[in-house]
Amino acid sequence: MNNARAVTLLREALGSPAMSPGTFLGLASPTAIEVAALAGCEWVLLDLEHGGGTLEQVGPSVQAAAAAGIPLVVRVQRPERSVVGWVLDQGVAGVMLPRIESVEDAKEYVSYFDYPPKGQRGVASYTRSAGWGSHSVRDTARGVCMIQIETTGALDAVSEIAQLDGVDSLFVGPLDLSFALGVPEDFDAPVFREAVTTVVAAARAAQIPVGSLISDPARISSMRDYGMDFLALGSDALALRKGLADQVNHVRQSDTSS
Repeated sequence: MNNARAVTLLREALGSPAMSPGTFLGLASPTAIEVAALAGCEWVLLDLEHGGGTLEQVGPSVQAAAAAGIPLVVRVQRPERSVVGWVLDQGVAGVMLPRIESVEDAKEYVSYFDYPPKGQRGVASYTRSAGWGSHSVRDTARGVCMIQIETTGALDAVSEIAQLDGVDSLFVGPLDLSFALGVPEDFDAPVFREAVTTVVAAARAAQIPVGSLISDPARISSMRDYGMDFLALGSDALALRKGLADQVNHVRQSDTSS
């Protein structure tokens, strides 16, 4: 699967009428991408902000995702021009930008996705995104720009951010946003629920998809009620820990009852 196809698949998944499931990758294992695809995930996100991976895992992860037939998004540690451009050159389908504080921030960071004169992305023809020189750089698919709304500054400016040319999607960072609003991990707090509703409304007005992350399956219904278009179902690390913990508990319960 080439880069253009991966970008198309991601745009289709995020914009689908049904809520699109994916997951975060924190273990930096390309094999986990294959497992996620077999589990039915429609996209995966390599988390370089909080996960165990580094930029070295981007290339192998792109290859693994292509082999598995699903698009790969990368969340960078910080929205730096050289980092965003390099990640896009590796052929990822999209890049998630954390810690946005204002519409000015978003406007600057969005420019890293486009080549001059529209944007600031550096131009090279020998990259994976350009098919290793097999086609013109001008024909390179533009990666999906996903803006995280997780600070009070981004929340206050979310309507303007969503309307910016080049912003393709919004993503509610639930933990960071709950802390920023003074209700840590209280996803049922009125101020938190109002904030999520505001983000979804901004996305709807701009006609772009909006998603979020959960760690508890019980919250899927509330995400659907908000109107989320896509949902990250925890992470590979959370799934591994929970799956093993459930089985370990079964073993201990059987020992107790015998």
